[in-house]
Amino acid sequence: MDRKCKLFLLAALLQLPGYLFGFLENYNNYQYLFGDRAAGMGGTFCAIGNDSTALWYNPAGLANIQDEKLNISANSYSYLTRNTERYWQIEATEGTYDGLDLRESDLSIVPTSVTYARRINLLGHDVLGFGIFVPTQDSIDASIIGHTEGILNVDLHATYRMNTKAYYGLLGYGIQLVPGLHLGVSANMVFLQTNGGANISAYLDPGGTYQSEIVMIIKNDLKALAFSFGMGLQFSPWEGHWIGAYIRTPAYRSYATVEETQISQQVGPIFPDGNQSQTLTTSSSYRYLVRPALCSLGYGYTRKNAWAWSIEGTLHFTDEDSPNRVIDVRTGIELYVLRNVILRGGFFTDYSQKDTVTQSSSNDEKNDFYGASLSISIGNELNPLRDENVRAKSMWTTVGILYQYGIGHIRGFRFYTITSSTEMPILTQRTHRVSAFIAESIAF
Repeated sequence: MDRKCKLFLLAALLQLPGYLFGFLENYNNYQYLFGDRAAGMGGTFCAIGNDSTALWYNPAGLANIQDEKLNISANSYSYLTRNTERYWQIEATEGTYDGLDLRESDLSIVPTSVTYARRINLLGHDVLGFGIFVPTQDSIDASIIGHTEGILNVDLHATYRMNTKAYYGLLGYGIQLVPGLHLGVSANMVFLQTNGGANISAYLDPGGTYQSEIVMIIKNDLKALAFSFGMGLQFSPWEGHWIGAYIRTPAYRSYATVEETQISQQVGPIFPDGNQSQTLTTSSSYRYLVRPALCSLGYGYTRKNAWAWSIEGTLHFTDEDSPNRVIDVRTGIELYVLRNVILRGGFFTDYSQKDTVTQSSSNDEKNDFYGASLSISIGNELNPLRDENVRAKSMWTTVGILYQYGIGHIRGFRFYTITSSTEMPILTQRTHRVSAFIAESIAF
């Protein structure tokens, strides 16, 4: 085995954790949905928001609340799976390649939101609301495991785990300026924590003359605190018809640190300096990076205690540090099957605005997502959780399910031992995510 080939493979393995970390962070928009009515309609709530979850979708909707409103999205159970075939390839003979798959999975069980709003009558018909949202609490596992033949005879076992948690605290205010015209503002505090680890074991020429071993352990940790602000409007030009608009600023990071520790050991005859072992710790500050801003515009029609329909679009603005602009399109409908039974359904998309992945593009990944939601709500006398001691004006229990399908392309990695080509494979990537949620809505 040529020593240059071995050293080239070693350099590739040293970069593998970075490839995995970049791959796992490079998602489109996760599209976690909150509340009972909003989640059931696929998040189409900018124009017709009328409960305390309007804090997230459009704070102007708070002005629709008459007295007090409590919304709890108790839990969201979510499972994601993704398999990128032949993601890591090594040339066996000229023009032929052995490939290993990149497999990824994620199981999340999170309390998604608790929100409360109350009419305060400070400046007329105005409402104050606050809430805690947990849009992300994921544990993503990725692995590349297998054996490749040929000139580079390699056994590879690489695993990566990334845990991400995001907590949003929102304070919002909505006011009815005149009948049919609502204005709302919100202030958001965000705490983000991400930590991950990679374990890599690679055996070169196992059982042969040049049998060698590479072992790496990598740990990283990111903590960030950020703030953003939002402003929304709801306008009804005719009875039952509503137009909504919402703008949220970037989440400016007031504090952020990232730290990485790397332990590596190389054993065997292919290393020019003999057996090696090292530990490396680095830390950096990312205080001034920002999260994307967004702008939503929607239209909805509601007929009280009968049916409602809404449609909206959202554009996520990013900067050079987060170059993946995303366009969301959503639509949803609700039907009162009975006075105390409501069916809701929705459809939503995430269109990535990255350039198509090519050999010359700067993007390693481009994915578009499509999703659908379906839920049923049982209210008032039919609600099994209703208690007369609560003295609630209305009480609804909702259960629902969401499905997301992602499809796109990713640039894989190919290591050459014979030819001099530098082209990398463009691979098809598919993602499946299934989520179930439970929500409670109480008006006092």
